[in-house]
Amino acid sequence: MKRGFYILLSVFMLEGCIASQQLQQETNQLAAQAVEQCSAAQVLMTEQFDAQNKIITGLQRETKALKQEAKDRRELIITASADQSCSQLRKSLSNKAVVGAVEWSTVDYGGYQSVSKARMDTGATTSSINARNISEFERNGERWVKFTLADDQEVSLKLVRYANIRQASSTKDKRWVVKLGIKLGNITQVAEFTLKDRSHLNYDVLVGRNLLKDLMVVDVARRYVLGKKPKLASVDKPAE
Repeated sequence: MKRGFYILLSVFMLEGCIASQQLQQETNQLAAQAVEQCSAAQVLMTEQFDAQNKIITGLQRETKALKQEAKDRRELIITASADQSCSQLRKSLSNKAVVGAVEWSTVDYGGYQSVSKARMDTGATTSSINARNISEFERNGERWVKFTLADDQEVSLKLVRYANIRQASSTKDKRWVVKLGIKLGNITQVAEFTLKDRSHLNYDVLVGRNLLKDLMVVDVARRYVLGKKPKLASVDKPAE
């Protein structure tokens, strides 16, 4: 009886061992398949990653090329605009004389001339001369003005108009305006000048935009570009 029981127990144990071996084999096969599948998936992912890297690299190259093309076009446009601006500037300056911040001037008061240093002032609308003891009078039904120059010479000229000059204090200064002949180097013009006591200033003559415009370009870093102090000579007044 006991022998039979042991034999049956041995059979059960043997079958359990066989079943365990089969389960172990199946587990090993599944693990191998899983490893193989993981390896295949990894290879596929690597290939896809490489392909995406190639696409990204290509896009980066195209982007860089487009940026360079845009930069080249922008520089070309800027260069063309600059060339055009410079060309226009050269054209506008071609007929203008270069003058310094201060030049010698010969002023013709109609029968009397004086030589003075003149300051170029692009901020002044109208040119100005140093005049003292200004007074109006009438001659042949017209308004005239009499004044004294810096060298104490007294002159009389026809009054052209009055000008309201705005001062730094925002107040308006009413001034007399006359026409004078002036020579700067080889430039001879007739222009309007306001009368103003400039004895407290450094220059008896101020040349404003009404004379500079279309004729002269001021180089503020230079002085006496037009030459040395001239000797008094007749001023050829151009036709008005």
